[in-house]
Amino acid sequence: MRIAVLADIHGNVLALDAVLDDLGRRGGADLVVNLGDCVSGPLWPRETMQRLEALGLPTVRGNHDRRVAEDPADEKMWPSDRYAQERLTPAQREALFACRSRSRSRPVSSPSTPGPTTTKNTLPTRS
Repeated sequence: MRIAVLADIHGNVLALDAVLDDLGRRGGADLVVNLGDCVSGPLWPRETMQRLEALGLPTVRGNHDRRVAEDPADEKMWPSDRYAQERLTPAQREALFACRSRSRSRPVSSPSTPGPTTTKNTLPTRS
């Protein structure tokens, strides 16, 4: 099984497209997962989120995703998170919020539950 892992996109839709194009040239993957930090950054948060929603990948909510989705835009919020939050639609922020956040202390699998967890945590696809 070929697995591709995306992470730390930070609103760079052009880099995301380049990675996806390269993945296609290499024959694709059986599974592509997104480890989060999708939109925070001074580039194209809304466009990046649109692309990720269209892909419908299993996605883990990163620390910046949590801030953008949940926290008030105050002086404590980093400027890149505030920039992303201001540019995302309410539905996009809700989609980020809906992604699972994994605690580092919680194992993905254990002897009592062999293999990966079966919870599906995908960004909803938009038509």
